[in-house]
Amino acid sequence: MQPPRSLLRTTLISALGGVFEFYDFVIFAVFAPQIGAAFFPPEAGESAQTLEAFLVFAVGYLARPIGGLLWAHIADRHGRAYVFSHTVLGMAAATLSIALLPGYATIGGAAPALLVLLRLLQGMTLGGELPASLCWLAEHAGERRSGVATATLMAGVNTGMLLGQLVAAAITLALGEAAAFAWGWRLAFVLGSSVGATAWFVRRQVGETAEFERLRARGVERVPLRTLLRTEPANALRAAALCTVHAWVVATLYLALPTFLHSHGDLSLARAERVALLCAALGSVLFPCAGWIADRVGAARVCRIVLALLALAAVPLYLWFPTHGVLPLALLGGIGALFIGAYLALLPRLFSPAVRSSGLALGYDGAFALIGGLGPFAMLWLAERHGPVSVGIALASIATLALLALPRARVE
Repeated sequence: MQPPRSLLRTTLISALGGVFEFYDFVIFAVFAPQIGAAFFPPEAGESAQTLEAFLVFAVGYLARPIGGLLWAHIADRHGRAYVFSHTVLGMAAATLSIALLPGYATIGGAAPALLVLLRLLQGMTLGGELPASLCWLAEHAGERRSGVATATLMAGVNTGMLLGQLVAAAITLALGEAAAFAWGWRLAFVLGSSVGATAWFVRRQVGETAEFERLRARGVERVPLRTLLRTEPANALRAAALCTVHAWVVATLYLALPTFLHSHGDLSLARAERVALLCAALGSVLFPCAGWIADRVGAARVCRIVLALLALAAVPLYLWFPTHGVLPLALLGGIGALFIGAYLALLPRLFSPAVRSSGLALGYDGAFALIGGLGPFAMLWLAERHGPVSVGIALASIATLALLALPRARVE
């Protein structure tokens, strides 16, 4: 376990990289109309171009489990620090390549094909980044301080999403809508790649965790994923159940909240976007608070209480949403943020050191590939067919399953 000052530096390095790696990942969605117009045939029409851009955006989510497991194999065999430093470089390279990629008007059908390839690279890189960072940071912090450290990392990741929206607004304000649409969006990708390269330079100075060094001295597993599935399948399922709650909260109460509020809450899209921005910002504040509490009273205990609260409150709050406005969903997003901040301290401790990165990648990236990609669609489909309360039923069900999956004795 590191001394407090060293741990603070380690946590800030990790969080800063998380800010810009997730920023690089999500600005694709923020600029989807511009990217669609740049890389897809104009005769398809603006709506079709934007839809095609969002399909390419989804490719990144599908690539996350593949990249996560590949990088986790490296992390479990060769060290967490190596992966921790190199994933941010891969994201920076892919993001800069998108910024410089010629459009459809210049290279024709090669433009969307190369865009898909670069998006795959972004997804595979992000799939390795978050599990490796969680593993590296939790092992450096030790059990008594891993809550606030890993929650600060996730606050950085969440802040990357907010930063993408702010940079988009600043580019439009500075250049005007026409120039921002035609070429200004590329500046956001250049900014992300340059800061990502800086983060790589800082990260490559960090050392390996003491826990992995002890593991390497004993001998690492030849195929960590195979060992994980043979010896710790129950813990892999527990991790997937817990990560599913995280993914559902992010997908439905942060990312897709503006569309839901606009469609079912009679809010203008501009106001709905501001409400979602505030909810996400609140999450960045609540994550470290919940992690701090988890360090003091036990991560599993906090998770148990918050999951029970989610399971009990989800349906009533969605029932109250049509008559009480955005407040019930903001409250629900706050409860979800408390869970996210607390469970991150628990997640790495579910697995033994020899397979920890592989276990985190399987649970975290698998949940986000499925729920991150399909969660917004599932939420909007349920609300359209069965009303907003059905979305509350879905959240209550997911929270109940995660509550049942929590370990009873091994991790506290």
